[in-house]
Amino acid sequence: MTNEIIENAQLLADAIARSSELAELHSKEDAMAADPSAQELIAELQKAQERFMLAQQNGEEPSEADKQAVDEIEAKVEANAAIAAYMKAQDEFTVMLDRVNAILAGAIAGDSNGCSCADDSCSPGGCGSGGCGCGN
Repeated sequence: MTNEIIENAQLLADAIARSSELAELHSKEDAMAADPSAQELIAELQKAQERFMLAQQNGEEPSEADKQAVDEIEAKVEANAAIAAYMKAQDEFTVMLDRVNAILAGAIAGDSNGCSCADDSCSPGGCGSGGCGCGN
């Protein structure tokens, strides 16, 4: 039985590696890495966050100016098209992985439909006739 599980896990891993979600994520990551303004914003945000965290680690309350600087940089980061596209692709890939994990968790929990509604990932009809107990 263990060999069957390992073989099926490899099939799942291969399917995930070939998924459009992962391809899109890699594509957007490459585009973001090639965008000098995106890289500059990321570096700027990291420096601001480091200063903010260092102050906290030293028992100091970060100044309002530090907080505002981080907020402003975060707004610029979110407004950058390459970064926003990457973040969207990352979210879509995470949703797909969450769905896979929900199916695995449901199967492990003994749900014959392989569905788990712990994270509200069930869609109407997605678990059979309300088989997961989440009202779908």
